[in-house]
Amino acid sequence: MNLAELRQRLDQEFSDFAFGKARFPLLFQTGLDDAAVHSAGVSYLLALGIEFGLSAIAEYPVIMHADERWKKTPKVMPDSIWFHPQTQQPWIAFEFERFEKGDEIKIQDKTRNLALSYYQSRQAIEMCVLIYWLRSGIAPHSIDPLVKIFEEGFSLYNIPISAPKCPLLLYKFVFCQTNTIAPDGNQQVKETQAAYLTTNENAGRLLIYSATKVQKIG
Repeated sequence: MNLAELRQRLDQEFSDFAFGKARFPLLFQTGLDDAAVHSAGVSYLLALGIEFGLSAIAEYPVIMHADERWKKTPKVMPDSIWFHPQTQQPWIAFEFERFEKGDEIKIQDKTRNLALSYYQSRQAIEMCVLIYWLRSGIAPHSIDPLVKIFEEGFSLYNIPISAPKCPLLLYKFVFCQTNTIAPDGNQQVKETQAAYLTTNENAGRLLIYSATKVQKIG
């Protein structure tokens, strides 16, 4: 599998969630408590990589591959690393992160971590993927600062870091609450400020409703 084929398969999965719906009913049908979403999302990404025939490891310390310069930078451990099928070197780096009001700094840090993972892998990583998730009823935020990191680079401890020479894919996953889904399985998702419903015991259960490729950089 080459990078173009992998991108195509990733876009297809995030379009119909065929694998996710078959193997992760809690994440796509039953719903999970808010506190379990991150763990479930990372588990889904690991299983998806394995389904694609790749080795996949959670929170992999990419710095083990770094040369002396990059070993002096902070250790980053992306949520999931997929490994190249031939070289068995880090190939694709993923972060799966909530992005709601107050999360702006955190999501920028995650994007910088992806950029650092590229350099700490000795530029073996060929694609970085940031999946940010939000609950329906919460307005999306500007992604311009994230784009800037991969287009213009950034500063780390006053040391300029060049923009990585690999693409960054941004996907938005919208979660909805199980009690807002109609019997026909449809829901009107509105990306405007709205109250987070807590009307019954299932109100806290969240499931993935949709995914959108927001932008491809590089």
